[in-house]
Amino acid sequence: MVRKILAAYLAVFMISPPVLMAADIEPSPEYIILPVEAGDIVPFDGVLLSLDAAAKIVTEKKFEDAECELRIGYELHIQEEKYQLQLDYKDIEITSWKDKYESMMILKSAENDRLTDLVVKQRPGKDPFMIALGFGIGTLTSLGIFALSTEIVK
Repeated sequence: MVRKILAAYLAVFMISPPVLMAADIEPSPEYIILPVEAGDIVPFDGVLLSLDAAAKIVTEKKFEDAECELRIGYELHIQEEKYQLQLDYKDIEITSWKDKYESMMILKSAENDRLTDLVVKQRPGKDPFMIALGFGIGTLTSLGIFALSTEIVK
């Protein structure tokens, strides 16, 4: 982009002095490139470039668009790869969360099955019977003491 602006500036700068300074010479519609050797007289005012400089300007202008397109393509490719990497990372993260969730569900299901088996397969113990026996003995003892104490009072 900078080269395009520089090329346009140089082109305007190199063309404008003959047009502005030479009031009696009208600019020709086509530009003529003449080879000049040392000591030759040039029929116009302007800027003289060496063949190397002219070739450099022409080739830079010729390949300027291709260079710009390559640079844009390169930057877009870098952005595309960066976003693809982010998408791949998110896909891996989602997959790992799914695997973690599934393994937790398997563990919970196994624990539920184990606890259900413990509850279902366990025979009732003697604890309720012992509680009922203790309650019965205590009640009978209390009634016996009450009956004995009422007999003593009579």
